[in-house]
Amino acid sequence: MMSKLTDKQYIRYSSHVLLPEIGELGQLKLLQSSVLIIGVGGLGHAVAQQLAAAGVKHITLMDDDTVELSNLPRQLLFNEQDIGQLKVNIVRQKLSTAYSDCKITAVCKRFTAEDFYSVDSVNSVDLVFDCTDNFASRLLINQAVVNAKGVLISAAISGANGQLFCIDHSKQSNFHGSGCYQCLYPDDSNVSQSCAQAGVLTSALLSMASMQSLLGLNWLTSDVSQRDRLKGQLHLFNAHNLQWRKVTMSQDPDCCICSSSCI
Repeated sequence: MMSKLTDKQYIRYSSHVLLPEIGELGQLKLLQSSVLIIGVGGLGHAVAQQLAAAGVKHITLMDDDTVELSNLPRQLLFNEQDIGQLKVNIVRQKLSTAYSDCKITAVCKRFTAEDFYSVDSVNSVDLVFDCTDNFASRLLINQAVVNAKGVLISAAISGANGQLFCIDHSKQSNFHGSGCYQCLYPDDSNVSQSCAQAGVLTSALLSMASMQSLLGLNWLTSDVSQRDRLKGQLHLFNAHNLQWRKVTMSQDPDCCICSSSCI
């Protein structure tokens, strides 16, 4: 385990070290952290780049999608030469070249129920980032994280409307009363379309990705006692009027995923 930054790391991450909220100790935490990013499209590719640039030690990317021409306006790591290639491989290649402190593992598959207790997925990381663009995947990832007693940071955007939240079902947490994604959107919910169906502006999408990565970085650099302020809040963004609002999340006592009768 690292006890201090190397001279090269101190220079590289000096802008972080100067922040009293992070400092050298916080940067060391990032350099020892491991995360899983599920979905490497509009949100996921940007979250991966920001976390790698910040010094996160190990990032696992999971996606089975390939680069398409329609991705290029909003997925800025890709170019025309990447079309037809696997997104996870392209992101791994480009970020590994740029950020030597970060080990990047590419997993070319869609997240499934088989990944619930996989050593290489949910159980082996400090944070799970849900960057998928469909309701079914989000519910599945939510269930996996709750079952594995992990921490999930989920973001989504469709049209002009974005959302972001963090749920903590880890053993270190004394409070699970904020519920989970299933509490927010039960099976009978009328869920909005994905950005592929409803459209999205690149700047709005990248704003959500930046906030998702920022929430993750705040979590990773904070002590356990400081993390309550980061969880249990649903952050809602409207890109048309540039407004944020915050709603306190609460557990559905009848939730089939996280209620006491199920866990």
